[in-house]
Amino acid sequence: MSPVRQWFARKPPLPVAVEPPPVPSPAPERRDAEADADVAVGRMLDAIGALTQLIGQYAHDTDARSADDVRANADRWRRHLTTGLGHPTRDDADDAGHEPAARGGGLQERDWEGVVRFASAERHAEHAYVTRAMEELRSTVWTLVHGLHEAMGAEAAAGRASATVARQLHATVSDAPPEALRDAALAAVGELGTLIARREREREQQIAELGREISKLGAALEEARREGATDPLTGLGNRRAFDAAVAHATALHGLWGQRMCLLLIDVDLLKQLNDREGHAAGDAALQRVAAQLARTFLGRTDVLARIGGDEFAVLLRDTTLEDGARLAERFVAAVGAARDAAATGVSVSVGLAALRSDETAAAWHGRADAALYAAKAGGRGRVERDG
Repeated sequence: MSPVRQWFARKPPLPVAVEPPPVPSPAPERRDAEADADVAVGRMLDAIGALTQLIGQYAHDTDARSADDVRANADRWRRHLTTGLGHPTRDDADDAGHEPAARGGGLQERDWEGVVRFASAERHAEHAYVTRAMEELRSTVWTLVHGLHEAMGAEAAAGRASATVARQLHATVSDAPPEALRDAALAAVGELGTLIARREREREQQIAELGREISKLGAALEEARREGATDPLTGLGNRRAFDAAVAHATALHGLWGQRMCLLLIDVDLLKQLNDREGHAAGDAALQRVAAQLARTFLGRTDVLARIGGDEFAVLLRDTTLEDGARLAERFVAAVGAARDAAATGVSVSVGLAALRSDETAAAWHGRADAALYAAKAGGRGRVERDG
């Protein structure tokens, strides 16, 4: 066969398979960014879950609900936020008490606002409960103080009556003719006297120890109470807080005789200053007087208050009349110096009284007020004391 015929008679070549182009792999940088985002979201959910769990872990029993209920609710919120488990308040458990099944859903379907409301409600409830409990504690402590004060007065009266009876019995038995009866009765009276004296010493020691503890607690409570009972213009205590402090001081004095001084202060001719230059000038003068009070009376347990329009008061604990008068003179002099240096300055008059044994708060205040009236009648800008 000729070469030409051989060429036409040959078989056609088989088609060549063409492979499709390879699909490019995701960039390593993109995979790393997505992994980092997933890790960050996981950490965020873990942190939110831990914070939610802490709400239940440190819950307190309140009037509204028990700590166990709060812990259970906090745990349901934690699982809802971290795993997407059914809503803690909208989904009911089945009859067997099991939790509702997970309903799927991404982060956007979880109730973030609901957990904020849950946490806020729990904190508000506990804050209200603790605040009310602290007020009840303060009231209970001061009820105890006043009760002890009254009980001490009754005990003292009973002791005096017992001593009188013992003296009368002693005289009666001494006049009895039978010698044996007299000796026996005298021995009984002597034994009774010894018993009463020993009991009195023990009671005094117990009361002194209790008094020291109450004094510490009373000072702390008074300082805390003062923060919530201030005069808005001057920043000092108001009339209600000061009256309570005077009542407490009187009761504490009755328990173990702590020295107390009361100063009543009047800003001289404040009305004339208001009429002449306006109430803004009068308010500024009151603020300067209050500031000078704070600079003069620096004791940690001193109680400073504005008790009227132009009236101030100071309660000094553990202070003698002489020390109180010296501080009052210093205060009056400082206000007078400021008056001389300012065109709108004022002067002050002070009445001072030390608390006496078995004296009521009203009587103590009345003596200080009488001393203040004498200071104003004597020319103002001065101090008068009631012994």
